[in-house]
Amino acid sequence: MSDSAGAALAGSTDLDYTTFVSDHRIYRNFFLVGLVILIYDHLLTLATEVKHIWSSKLRPSTCWFLAVRYIGLSASITISVFYFGDLSHEVCVKLQWTWEVLLVVQEVFVECTLGLRVFAMYGLNLYILACLLGAGGLSASLAIWAIVKYGQPQMLSAPGLNGCHTAIPRTSAFRLAGAWEAQLVCDTLVFALTVRRAYIQRRSSPRYTGTLIERMVTDGGMYFGIIVLANLANLLTFYIGDVLLSGFLSWFTTSLSVTLLSRLMLNLHEAANVETDTAMPNTIDLESIRFPTVPRTMDEGVGD
Repeated sequence: MSDSAGAALAGSTDLDYTTFVSDHRIYRNFFLVGLVILIYDHLLTLATEVKHIWSSKLRPSTCWFLAVRYIGLSASITISVFYFGDLSHEVCVKLQWTWEVLLVVQEVFVECTLGLRVFAMYGLNLYILACLLGAGGLSASLAIWAIVKYGQPQMLSAPGLNGCHTAIPRTSAFRLAGAWEAQLVCDTLVFALTVRRAYIQRRSSPRYTGTLIERMVTDGGMYFGIIVLANLANLLTFYIGDVLLSGFLSWFTTSLSVTLLSRLMLNLHEAANVETDTAMPNTIDLESIRFPTVPRTMDEGVGD
């Protein structure tokens, strides 16, 4: 290792240059994986999005979908400069704050979407809403506290490596882990409520056929389960990772969550439009969300 490499790492971390390079590759590769998944799924579903979102009237649900999808996509593309740009220490510090703000904004959208989905599934039950708001408020409070206590980010550099490298000391890692733990509790609560709803519907109503797993896929429970597992994996990095790998799955987890929720919302819009086009009477109980349709009489049906 050169003297300049040793100087870049000395006094700020116990990592040697070889470990630093290895960590550098790991957290950049996982960011790329999340970005590729996000863009690839966007391309796969673009035609469906144009048909069922852009070609329909703007409603709160379509506006929410566009916000979740395009804020997440724009944030990931923008923050790629943080991981791959040849930047000075001062610029890296400023970008670190931008990184944190964009991450929090996306997580707020993700958690609100999860909560709204469960709230709708339970027929706008106010007790469910109070439970979700309580868990969400706790998660948000811990996240704000962890970020404030984290303070000025410590940036590291090494010769021959582009991008910004944020060091998270062990004490700060434990505080940040607390925020992700609170979020994991919220996500687990959402997943449990979704499974419970799917189980009750499958047992009580003859309209719902198939296995519990199939019902969970329809209700979005499988999407929520994947999000829980991704958050759990990221949480563990704060306890077992070194100063560079603590929380290195944060952006990957967020990109994956945005992708899954965008796909779920798009599927709901697609199914709602398909059912509306068939002119079913009264209402359509689509995956626990009711979409109003124009009622038709028997005479109208015959006249067609």
